[in-house]
Amino acid sequence: MSSDKLKVVVVDDDPVQVEIISSFVEKTNFLKLQASFTNPVEAMESIVNDAPDLLLLDVQMPDLNGLELIKSLPKCPATIIVTGNKEYAIEAFELDVTDYLLKPVDSYPRFLKAVNKVKGAKIPEKEHTTESLFIKEESLLVNVATKDIKYLEACGDYVKVFTPTKVFIVHSTMGKMEKSLSADFIRVHRSYIVRLDQIKNIDLSNLQIGEKIIPVSQSMRPTLMSRVRTM
Repeated sequence: MSSDKLKVVVVDDDPVQVEIISSFVEKTNFLKLQASFTNPVEAMESIVNDAPDLLLLDVQMPDLNGLELIKSLPKCPATIIVTGNKEYAIEAFELDVTDYLLKPVDSYPRFLKAVNKVKGAKIPEKEHTTESLFIKEESLLVNVATKDIKYLEACGDYVKVFTPTKVFIVHSTMGKMEKSLSADFIRVHRSYIVRLDQIKNIDLSNLQIGEKIIPVSQSMRPTLMSRVRTM
């Protein structure tokens, strides 16, 4: 994959929808259409073998519906659900899909908003990386060494920054904080960024830092596992 393009697979049993969505992919400069399918079973084999970065996926399909396909994959790429039914939204987001587009998908701006979320996670544009951050605490700016940050947690309009001795509460977004951190940190969930060398252990859906159990989203787990050394 080129450094600025995400490989995309489109899966929908409606050929017209496949054509529309594929055309949106092809006009987006940071996306590359890897493959498109009207048969979800054939799509699953391609996804397993070719490891796309993004899956644009219908739900209601014969033989294997979209949510079943997600559950069947050993490693699921970032996924945007594209469907005509709102009823699947809760289950879809429980599977950590990135976004949920309702058919007919005829708005390119809405499509672009959805895929930009994936771009932010997969191709982070680092504004700068430093060995320390100044964190505002009341009327003071406190210099905090990034090596002392264990993890960050989203909390509404704020981000909690956990260090061994203190928890700082910053009025910011996870996206802005992520851009300010070095490659020693990784986003593992929409609500968590962790420092890699602080991880004690990892299981199928969580990791542990100190005594804290932190969820790992299915879409972000492959990136995490590619960053840790295993034997």
